[in-house]
Formats: sequence, C-alpha cells, structure tokens
Amino acid sequence: MAVTEKEKRRYGGASFEDRQAERRQKLILAAIAVFERVGRDGATVAAICAEAGLTARYFYESFPSRDALFLEAYRVVQRELLAEIGRAAGGADPVRAALTTFFSALAAHPGPARVFLLDPHGREPEMQAAGHETAMRLTGVFAPGVRDPLAQAGVLGAIIDIARRWIAGGFAEPVEQVTATALRFAKAGRE
Repeated sequence: MAVTEKEKRRYGGASFEDRQAERRQKLILAAIAVFERVGRDGATVAAICAEAGLTARYFYESFPSRDALFLEAYRVVQRELLAEIGRAAGGADPVRAALTTFFSALAAHPGPARVFLLDPHGREPEMQAAGHETAMRLTGVFAPGVRDPLAQAGVLGAIIDIARRWIAGGFAEPVEQVTATALRFAKAGRE
C-alpha cells in the first residue's frame, strides 16, 4: 500500500515513521492481550484492531498477516523474558535465580506467558526457528554444564512442561514451589 505525501506529514509533532512505529507497538500489545483471552486461533485481525483502537488498514501497514503479528509478539515476549532471566542469573545458585525469575515473570505477565508457552508454535518455519532459538538460550541458562543433548532436551522439556501446566492451572502453586520442582529436573540433568 503506497503512502501519500499528505500521510507522511507531521501530525501532533510526530513524524510519519514515529506514528507508524507507535501503531505497530499498539498492535503488538493488543495482540498479546487478545491472545491471552482467546488464544492464537481465536484472535482475529478485527479483534486485535479493536483492542488497539486502530483500523485494519493500519494492521496491514505493519503486518502482512495475523501469523506475522504473532511471530513478532512472540519475539518481543522472548526478548523481554530472556533479558530479565539474564539479569537475574548469577550469584551462588544461578540456575535457581534464573528459574525463579522465569516463573515470577510468567506469573506477573499471564498474557505474554500464554504467547510464549501455551499457544501452538511450529506451524510456520519462522516460528520453528524462533522457538529453536529460545530453546537453545534457555538450555544454556537452565542446564549449564549439561553436555549430553538428550539430557539438555529432557531438562528443558521438563521445565517447559511444568511451566505450561502451571499457567494452564491458573498459577495455583507459589513460585517457590514451582521453582523447587523445576530445579530438581535441572539438577538431575547434571548427574
């Protein structure tokens, strides 16, 4: 869709590029909110646009499809979560710190947690690649020192399944309990 010269003018002191970036961010945040309520398959472009207070025109200005928006929402959540875990990992027990931060972040942000863990990934090659990248980074944090690829997969798979069940169960157990359970799997991978 071509942008006219009139549309490129400054409005309210903001450039066209700034307004476009702001609309894109609104759509990502709206998508996360809608995905939280109805899941990926139930999230329509119309519902996302309504949540963002934007029209479909602006949706398609930023994203070619709903799946492209989901991928971008996943990447945003992934970057924020991994950065938070990275800042926390350290000290005497870095795995415990990373797991505590991971589960605390999921509980504090249920919408992004659903985008990150509950909705199906892997339908598109881009989602498969993003999921693989996340898995590799989480393995390095949750299973440091584990060299056997099968043991790495087991540690990460157990932790992710614990997180998924915890989210689906409405975060019923306290973070400390979930962390302690996941930590047993992380430690078992090092044996």
